[in-house]
Amino acid sequence: MKDTVVRVSDLGVTYAGTPAIADLDFSVTRGEFVSVVGPSGCGKSTMLNVLSGLLEPTYGSVSVNGRVLYSSGEPLPRLGYVFQTHRLLPWKTVRQNLELVLSAAGVPRQQWSERIERLLDVLQISEFAETWPMRLSGGQRLRVSIARALVIEPSYILMDEPLSTLDEVTARTMRQELSSIVAKTGSTVIFVTHSIREAVFLADRLIILTRGPARVFEERIIDIERPRLYEDARIGQIEAEVVEKVLGAWGLDEPRKEAV
Repeated sequence: MKDTVVRVSDLGVTYAGTPAIADLDFSVTRGEFVSVVGPSGCGKSTMLNVLSGLLEPTYGSVSVNGRVLYSSGEPLPRLGYVFQTHRLLPWKTVRQNLELVLSAAGVPRQQWSERIERLLDVLQISEFAETWPMRLSGGQRLRVSIARALVIEPSYILMDEPLSTLDEVTARTMRQELSSIVAKTGSTVIFVTHSIREAVFLADRLIILTRGPARVFEERIIDIERPRLYEDARIGQIEAEVVEKVLGAWGLDEPRKEAV
């Protein structure tokens, strides 16, 4: 039985009397890739802010490795974050960007070189270690962003639509690579996306949220062996089933027009 890394219990967040999240409950086990989908404005970003330690909840709790976040005296766990944009410092090389987070995380300097070289090799960007980020392609910058999240050996990684700015051909390649990278590193990932197909392709388990305030509408195990193909008919079938379920739940169901 895998141990739980993140546990969200009865979580609620309210802004000026308006609930953004209400009674949210789920857990993530070690090495699990969990995709989270929900309609725009349902509270996904608020959830990420809480999970990252940036926003204290109104009620409920989040625990990481058994320790409650926001509890007095408890240090924040190491976590990685991959954003929609790469957020790399353009005046620092790839190596220097990674060294910056290692320093901030308090990783001993004698470990830096080995960690950086190993991850750049896994991500197939070793030749760009001394390159300025803006001289890299979008896909290469994304790989560096993933390396930045992994290099501190975090308890878990949050990913906020990291592939949404890529063209579809590059995004498909990066989905395959991301799946392979996570498998190689054994990382625990919470991945937020608007694309249900992307979520199904990447996930071990899919969490579907309701309209705001966010609650868990449904969870689904994605029982498809890896490595997966994006064009796999089973992925398309699960996507279609999920879309059919959420149309009404998300308030998007339109009256069906009878054929003329």
